[in-house]
Amino acid sequence: MPTPVKMPRLGESVAEGTIGSWLKNEGDWVEKDESLAEIITDKINAELPSPIAGRLTKILVKVDETVPVGADIAMIEENADVSASPPAQAAPGPDAAPVKNPEQAATPVIEQSDTSASDGAGEAQATTASQRRDEEERQRISPLARRLAREHDIDLNQIAGTGAGGRVRKEDILAYVEQRRAAPAAVSAASSYATTVVEVDMTNIARWLEKNKEDFKRREGYSISFVPFVMKAVCEGIRKFPMINSSWTEDNKIIIKKRINLGMAVATDEGLVVPTLYDTDQYTIAGLAKQISAIAQRARTNKLTLQDMQNSTFVVNNPGTFGTIISVPIINQPHAGILSMDAVVKRPVVIEDDAIAVRSMMYLCLSFDHRILDGAGAGGFLQAVRTKLQSYGREIDVY
Repeated sequence: MPTPVKMPRLGESVAEGTIGSWLKNEGDWVEKDESLAEIITDKINAELPSPIAGRLTKILVKVDETVPVGADIAMIEENADVSASPPAQAAPGPDAAPVKNPEQAATPVIEQSDTSASDGAGEAQATTASQRRDEEERQRISPLARRLAREHDIDLNQIAGTGAGGRVRKEDILAYVEQRRAAPAAVSAASSYATTVVEVDMTNIARWLEKNKEDFKRREGYSISFVPFVMKAVCEGIRKFPMINSSWTEDNKIIIKKRINLGMAVATDEGLVVPTLYDTDQYTIAGLAKQISAIAQRARTNKLTLQDMQNSTFVVNNPGTFGTIISVPIINQPHAGILSMDAVVKRPVVIEDDAIAVRSMMYLCLSFDHRILDGAGAGGFLQAVRTKLQSYGREIDVY
């Protein structure tokens, strides 16, 4: 009996999915967990692995067709005799040359007995080489990526694939389109960038971390650092100055975002990525530490989803982890701003009554789009962030 392949549920609130492309044709053999189709939902795009090994006997849902979660989309025939591997080649006849592997069986071999035969062999070899190149190109570029490239008139030779073996994926095409779209806006906005810096006394937070971070990690199973404290303060600053949580559109409008979704710059072996923490203002400091740990782990193990890389409204950057003391970040367009937190460093400062004390100090640097915010608004936001960070006493409730 054929086994049905069903439309998966890619997200708790997802009720339907669309076939972006079929990666196998009817009659093809497919291994267990081998990619069968690309599925598109309003939450994520993903490749659907085959639930079993067998032959794809029937495709029930066409490309671009949308069906409910759980609907049958294909049928796979599982043969108990060949479930672990593709069907074997037919046994050779007594006069046939032995075949070492299936690929050799599929490649024609032509004897060169005279000039005409040699010409024929050359044509056959050229055809085979062309077919091989076509197949290699088909494997290098996913069908959905190829279709998007046609829609956006993109030369695929300009795209560096990030999939396995350099495979060009849908995400690569969309990233290229976004980069191409944002380039003119970035140039036109370059003259509108501005930067302001404040110094923050992080002494009480530093003392709390020094005293509690090891116990916190043993108890919770993840680390806590200065970052969730800064993110929490940024959320309070955004509530007081909501214009910092907006974007500039191509038709010269400002859109203020209702949700606070903070992007967080993460350094990986492949480069810098900026995944998103959704509804950041809804978490406690401990909750933020958990979200930061989880998304950083996904980033460094190449397990970020498409949703992880979308919908940020403001970015917090932490170059201080590399020891920088002052850094000027570049705005992630079309955001209104980006905040860099540099290293927390002990140094002598003047406190009350002109006394000099050693305090743990940190610079916060805000780059902002002057078309959206003026100096007063940017300064007010930074002041709100600094006030929150300096408001903590020696005992801090992170829950």
